[in-house]
Amino acid sequence: MESSVVGKTSCPRSVRRVARKFGKEREVDVTMKTVSEVADEKNSAGEAYGEESVIVISDDEGDVTLGLGNSVLLIEDAGEESFVRDKKTEEVLDEELAITFSKRGNVMPHARYDCMTYPFSRAEQETQVPLEDNEKACAECYCYLCDKLASECPNWTSLSSCHCNAHNKSKYWKEQRDSALAGVLTIFNLDLTEIDSELREGGILLQNFINEISIIYKKYLDGEMTNRESLYSCSCTCHRRRTTQLCNKCTTNHTEILVYNYAPVYVTVTEYLNKAVTQSPKMSAVMHLGAVKELVTHKAAPSPVGLKVQHACSKESSVQLMDRIVRTLQRLLVDADFPKDLHDKFVMFFQSLALPPHLYAYVNSLNVLRWDNLFLTSVLAGQNTTGQRTNKGKKEFLWEPLSVVQARVKKLEDDQSYRQLVRYLNAVRCPDAGSLTCLRQKICFYMCKYGDFASAIYALINLKCLPRSMALSLTPAQFDLYLTMFRTSSSPPGNEPVAQEIWIPFAGPPMRKGILVRCAIRILFMNRGLAQQVKSWTALIRTWCTRDMLTPEGKLSPLHLDEPDLQFQGMVTNMSCAILDELCRQTHAYLPAPFPEFPLSCELILVVQAVIQFMMNSVAPLQTTLQLVLAFRTNIWALVLLLDGISPMQSLLFSFVANLNKDLCEDKQLLLAALRRYGSTYASHLVSAFLLHSFDALHSVGFHILDIIILNLKMFTWSPTLAGYLKARVLDLQGLHVLTEIQALQNKIVRLRNRC
Repeated sequence: MESSVVGKTSCPRSVRRVARKFGKEREVDVTMKTVSEVADEKNSAGEAYGEESVIVISDDEGDVTLGLGNSVLLIEDAGEESFVRDKKTEEVLDEELAITFSKRGNVMPHARYDCMTYPFSRAEQETQVPLEDNEKACAECYCYLCDKLASECPNWTSLSSCHCNAHNKSKYWKEQRDSALAGVLTIFNLDLTEIDSELREGGILLQNFINEISIIYKKYLDGEMTNRESLYSCSCTCHRRRTTQLCNKCTTNHTEILVYNYAPVYVTVTEYLNKAVTQSPKMSAVMHLGAVKELVTHKAAPSPVGLKVQHACSKESSVQLMDRIVRTLQRLLVDADFPKDLHDKFVMFFQSLALPPHLYAYVNSLNVLRWDNLFLTSVLAGQNTTGQRTNKGKKEFLWEPLSVVQARVKKLEDDQSYRQLVRYLNAVRCPDAGSLTCLRQKICFYMCKYGDFASAIYALINLKCLPRSMALSLTPAQFDLYLTMFRTSSSPPGNEPVAQEIWIPFAGPPMRKGILVRCAIRILFMNRGLAQQVKSWTALIRTWCTRDMLTPEGKLSPLHLDEPDLQFQGMVTNMSCAILDELCRQTHAYLPAPFPEFPLSCELILVVQAVIQFMMNSVAPLQTTLQLVLAFRTNIWALVLLLDGISPMQSLLFSFVANLNKDLCEDKQLLLAALRRYGSTYASHLVSAFLLHSFDALHSVGFHILDIIILNLKMFTWSPTLAGYLKARVLDLQGLHVLTEIQALQNKIVRLRNRC
């Protein structure tokens, strides 16, 4: 069969036509030239062009109406004979377009109603027998319903389902085709354009589950026969008499009865749900919604007799399964953020189900606000800080189930939208107030993640959305973490408030001086349980002995402060008493001069005075005092200030010395690590601070530290430097007054010099 191309174009010289057959595309190129171009070529070459048969497949573009259907467009029949190239004249379609070349084309796959070999008879709905020659098909004819070759269609000529009569102009056959392609997904009222590979795969898994669960559920309804004695032990007296003949009561107890066990159904559904949660969001949503449809049709057994085993009762088991399914669907609606049409159809499907009475509590459980909801977006944008609005004269609140709140928090965390997350947690309300409070405990951490440290520290003390101050529930580790973040204007990586080696700094302005020290001490005064932990005071001291800027690598570095003169220390110490008294009552205590001028030294002295005041007023002394001593790092003058402060209470000082010597015996590695890090100057000042103190009991700590250094001389190449410092500052200046102590120090100096 030969065909000539009929058409008109003003711009392209090569027109590409695409053959479409159920997703399969093939292309046929037809070259078109204008009459003037043909004439020029003819004059120059003196040749005509040959022609072969061609079938041009329509792409349904333009106003062409010569086709018989959607898949084939026949332009013109030109016969079967080959055309002799040198005798063929060009066919001029009009003054602008002519056909210069054509070739024989292959018959491409097509629907049966578009076949050029066998004519097709159309009818709106004929399913009984083939119409005329509709059952005949060429090798490339496809079934409109099955999307298979006609030779492979199982219902090509079947009675009551005659697929050979199907065509695309019939509403009935189009609905049948849509149903065949969508399968079980038709229950969601989805258009074929909405069904992608994920939804289709989810539909297949759902259909397999429906087939499996129907068999198991039928067995549950049929029940099983079992002996009554297996359910209720027989206590008849005839058993004690050991008679061979059973009494009437005993006979009844030993008869078989019909019982119903829902446990196999529960196990099957649970396994299916376990598989569903591992799939993609769309597949998982389809599978879970399909499981709901099956559950709501399950009815209780017709007999009250049931097994006393776990999950044997259908109602209790259905509630457990439904609760799990609903929580998963709520999370999916938040996490996946489905397109609006798909989201609405999922929700409408769930609401269309007739829930039995024991599942009424879940009727509106999928009314989850989309992320583009105006109410929700106003809260996230900070336009609505209260989470409530007035709609048609009625107050509405941002009220969401716990699973939805948790899903939103997780998604906002993953997106690092911490500012929006803080706004949401402040505004949202939840039936589970306790769990919501736990989520709100991280609000201060989220504030630090986006750099609002001043608001975060005040939120620790007073956050309106919490039933009580967050400071009252802080642990020593959390207290240490927040102090580090506030001090260095940084935060640890990740979404959990856990201290790490590498910190992320923020380029914003630092917190104003004086805010952190007042709030930190105020928290310890508020939380007496926190104050009883030595780790809390250790964190407080270490914070003011740490630089307020991170290293380029994102690590913390120690801060060394030169020792102020004694007059300055005495003046700030006297001021500290009034400041601490005010901090016991409120957060906003006044810090007089010289605090604004010398904030670092003044605040460290204030911290030391807070430790002294707590130690003197505490009933039980602090344990593990070695950590407290090492927290001062190289600021040994502040440690001496602490020792001088507790000296008036000899019992407290004796207890402090005893605990410190005990820690040196049990955990000397802490001391060795500090000595290796800070070197000879630190070791010299630390030992001298104890040896030169006026309270003789503290001398034992200095000698204990020297013994540890001597036992580990191989670690310290600077031991001769330490020996020279001790001789010049302690022995030569007659810092020791007891002869035995002087002789002991001389011997230790010799060993330090000789490194033996």
